[in-house]
Amino acid sequence: MSTTTHRKLSIKKTSPHRQLSPVPMASVRWTKGFWANRFKNNSEVSLPHLWNRLAAPEGGHVLQNLRIAAGLDKGKFAGESWADEWMAKWIESAIVIQTYTGNKELERQIDEAIDLVAKVQCPDGYLASQTVVSGEKRFTDPHDHELYTMGHMITAAVLHHRLTGKTNFLDIACKIGDYVCQLYAGEVSRHMIYFPFNPSIIMAMVDLYRETGEQKYLDAAQGFVDRRGSAPRQQEDKLLHDWMGGDLCQDRIPLREETEMVGHSVLSTYLYCGAADIVAETGELALLDALKKIWHDFTTRKRFINGGACAVPMGVSNRKAGGLHVDVIHEATGPEYYLPNALSYNETCAQVGVFMWGQRMTELEPASSYADIMEETLYAGILSGVQLDGASWFYRNILRWHGGETHPYKEEHCRCTCTRFQPGREAICCPTNLLRTIAQFHGYLYSTSNNALWVHHYGANTLNTALANGQIIALDQETNYPWDGRISMTLKQASNDPFEIRLRIPKWAVGATLKINSKDAGVDLAHGTYASIKRRWAAGDVLELDLPMTPRVLVAHPLIEELRNQVAVMRGPMLYCLEEHDIPQNMPLHEVHLPRDVKLTPRHLPDELQGITVLEGTAKRFVQGQWGDDLYKTWPGSQAELTPIRLIPYYAWANRGPAAMSVWLSACD
Repeated sequence: MSTTTHRKLSIKKTSPHRQLSPVPMASVRWTKGFWANRFKNNSEVSLPHLWNRLAAPEGGHVLQNLRIAAGLDKGKFAGESWADEWMAKWIESAIVIQTYTGNKELERQIDEAIDLVAKVQCPDGYLASQTVVSGEKRFTDPHDHELYTMGHMITAAVLHHRLTGKTNFLDIACKIGDYVCQLYAGEVSRHMIYFPFNPSIIMAMVDLYRETGEQKYLDAAQGFVDRRGSAPRQQEDKLLHDWMGGDLCQDRIPLREETEMVGHSVLSTYLYCGAADIVAETGELALLDALKKIWHDFTTRKRFINGGACAVPMGVSNRKAGGLHVDVIHEATGPEYYLPNALSYNETCAQVGVFMWGQRMTELEPASSYADIMEETLYAGILSGVQLDGASWFYRNILRWHGGETHPYKEEHCRCTCTRFQPGREAICCPTNLLRTIAQFHGYLYSTSNNALWVHHYGANTLNTALANGQIIALDQETNYPWDGRISMTLKQASNDPFEIRLRIPKWAVGATLKINSKDAGVDLAHGTYASIKRRWAAGDVLELDLPMTPRVLVAHPLIEELRNQVAVMRGPMLYCLEEHDIPQNMPLHEVHLPRDVKLTPRHLPDELQGITVLEGTAKRFVQGQWGDDLYKTWPGSQAELTPIRLIPYYAWANRGPAAMSVWLSACD
């Protein structure tokens, strides 16, 4: 195994046009509580479980595909064409966990996986088992996902080098990068423009540029962004695949001219992440302006309350396609204000895409609104995707399940709505996306600027880092967040020069308070902003932030027809739902109505669902009787009955056996 490289690295320490820089991932460590427990479960259960699944012939078949491509086994390719990304994202997650835990056996397993990947790589740098094993000619079908899987390999390799200092995986990534640069050198044919339709390669090439300092990688990433939308479908193209040249993959309009979020929700969020990475390096205002318009469209017209970006399982674009035909779309953002409950799609990978996009926008233009969306997406749309046992997953994150019915969009390969699944040869992308997101979340908590430490997210942890100007900061954060809004930060080390600490005050945290060494900090704590405290800090200084967590009853915009006369409940960053387990037996969930002025009392249950805070109160039941085959009937005019209810965090639903569930509940006075 080689750990040396033949190229001279000129690593870029900062991106010149992002206002904030992430702290090194190794500088933050969970200590206890909610996120320490999630990290432990992710490391000890999810990581080995997903390896066993990818290695099993009857499961993922990923390991066998790679071994066949490397010439170590014989056989046919099995599974989805993007199966290599399962291995790439598993390695990416394992690197973080191994660095964190020091597990030598895991280090050996990672090294063996990288050695196998190296054997698969062709001499010219091309790396895709899906075509090598099948013998298919390269770049004949965009749905083979060649650039997508190679992009994930590069991303994992850059992180491996960053955390370990080893160059064996980075060598593979550079060969891929060189191949991609050569492939897209000069004038690019219309045919090849369509191939990075699932554009992880853009983020990857920027990462490779940052890690090596080689300008050609950034230029290649820039080229992918520049060509997006440059070759929309024409009359003579009507026999093209539906995913080429249209709104499904954001190819109908050049990205810089786009004003709304369209198409496949993973393709779009990955594209916007890559474009944000380009802005961080180039400072291009036109591209940043487009991203801001798209973000505004998403967050004000198309975002589900759990952060979801994916309303449409299968349909057509509502935008005119030059009068020729409509663009077929799937797993896509829907029209404005189309946010259904039981029929929503909300693929987990898209939730992760929103989270990554928000993080990049925060770095470009620090605003608490980006981090607020990240947080809500994390606690609802991301954590809901993995069962509490860490060994089964949701592909979709619906907001209502009536229980028992055959869902019109249920698919045989376990992308179903009411039960979690085991990843196999098909529905493979979401589990590893969740794996790497939870493994790396501690790296999202803080950022730095020249003279400030920015605190975006809260959880019990320790931090040891330096500002851009070299000032050293070490602190301990103690909290029972997200169940409790009291957060204490103790400075363990600080330089003599004054610097700022900027604390995100979430939009929901009306009436937040802050003390320094038991005295009022005397700073502006407006919700939806970053509070700034600049002073000469000393070891032993204590910040005590209190974010009020009064339960909030929310209503939706009146143009969202599916949500009229319904309410949802949040407390702090946590979205709640009502599950059939928590109402009297034989009471239909649809008969439960929540008073708009309901009084909900938080109660922490340390032994239930791995420790949750529930909300208890009294609802009203309007008995409707049996429906049978009736589609409509006269309102019975029954009197309301009072009934006790208990709301649980949405992420914890479907962990106690099948039961009807709803986030949005009918409202009453």
